Amino acid sequence: MEAYPSPFKKTVTLNGVRHVIDAGQGKPPREHNRLLEVHGLMGAIGEQLGLAWSAEQDVQRLFATADSRDAITNRLMIRSISELAGHFVLGAAHSLANLVLRILLLNTDAAETLIKAYKGQAFPPGSDERGAWPTFGPRMSRHLLNAATAGGNSGMLTMTSALTSLEDSGEFRALDGRRGMDYHRRRPQSVPHTAPRAGTVHTSAHVTKLSMVSPRLEADADEIAVHAVVSAALDRLSLSMSAVRRAIPDSIREEGITYIYDFVGKSSERT
Repeated sequence: MEAYPSPFKKTVTLNGVRHVIDAGQGKPPREHNRLLEVHGLMGAIGEQLGLAWSAEQDVQRLFATADSRDAITNRLMIRSISELAGHFVLGAAHSLANLVLRILLLNTDAAETLIKAYKGQAFPPGSDERGAWPTFGPRMSRHLLNAATAGGNSGMLTMTSALTSLEDSGEFRALDGRRGMDYHRRRPQSVPHTAPRAGTVHTSAHVTKLSMVSPRLEADADEIAVHAVVSAALDRLSLSMSAVRRAIPDSIREEGITYIYDFVGKSSERT
């Protein structure tokens, strides 16, 4: 409500400090429901991060009680819950990028750059259209950075830099690569098996050879390694989320939109 101009003076009290907003101060966003969508995304991303952390904590509990189960059961359980955590980490990262995109749309020059880059897609608030939710990756990072540069908003530049660093990090790319292997290619089995990826039949110079193999466990099935990849990406994501969170209020206010929020312990400085 505070993002809209009013003919009357409004007062807001945060942590015991009273603030007066002069009549007519601020201006509405380019799309009237844009800030509503921004707040909704922030809440959804927070839940994704919380679910990722909760799953990772369950993995630690499984490690702590591993002696009560056999090796194969441990591997299956630890891998599955680690992959669940990774699912939410990747979801939060993609949502974070789309949150930043929607904040950039508050800046006219940044919005024009984004709409041109995405071939006329206007990203209307509340849209469930697939094209309105780009996939986070090098291409999206480049488009966001170009838009923030065109807009000249320092807070938006901070946010896009945080996203670029996340996308370019070894931790995120390791998790993204792991997902590609697990979901799009051949997922490593958690049990020893006799179907090696190199195959057992080879033909050369009109001679066909058949190799007999014993059951083996694939290296990528190691549950400790899977958990390590997810845990590192979770920590890296939290750093970028914190950087974006700190930059949001000033980014919005720099667009002339009144933005009041309660930042515990610093409301008198930041409001």
